Amino acid sequence: MNSLYDELSEKLRKEPSFTKRGGPRADIGMLLFSERDALRDLWRAADRHVRLQDPPVLSDLRAVVEKLRPLFGERIGP
Repeated sequence: MNSLYDELSEKLRKEPSFTKRGGPRADIGMLLFSERDALRDLWRAADRHVRLQDPPVLSDLRAVVEKLRPLFGERIGP
């Protein structure tokens, strides 16, 4: 199963037009823009974990992963 992001990325690979308005490029842009805070939180939590190797940070990572699961996790169903 592919994630929503994987599906849009595959469509973009097949239709990479830079000049076309809308389409997969715009969809990916909107998808990532809509979750920009969660993506920033994920980066911050991962950065803290790498720098501090602090086990409590894992709960931050887990929370952000769950927040982004609908976009990047495997999709169930058609």
